[in-house]
Amino acid sequence: MLGESLYPLVEQLEHEMAAKVTGMLLEMDQTEVLHLLESPEALKAKVGEAMEALRNFAQHQAHSATDQLSSLSLNDNLVS
Repeated sequence: MLGESLYPLVEQLEHEMAAKVTGMLLEMDQTEVLHLLESPEALKAKVGEAMEALRNFAQHQAHSATDQLSSLSLNDNLVS
């Protein structure tokens, strides 16, 4: 029920990632989520924090993948 109220508000702020951000916000305490529904400023701030966390996570994943690829050698596991 909270998600149904929260999603359209989040979608106005962050269309592409609305479902993911809404899910993240719903993990918060219920009273905090209710506050977000009542305060557009607080909601905007939390959506910004969630987007920053997602960007940081994506960067971390990209760096991890790059590190893994750079550690591979073309000669590894070749059968002679």
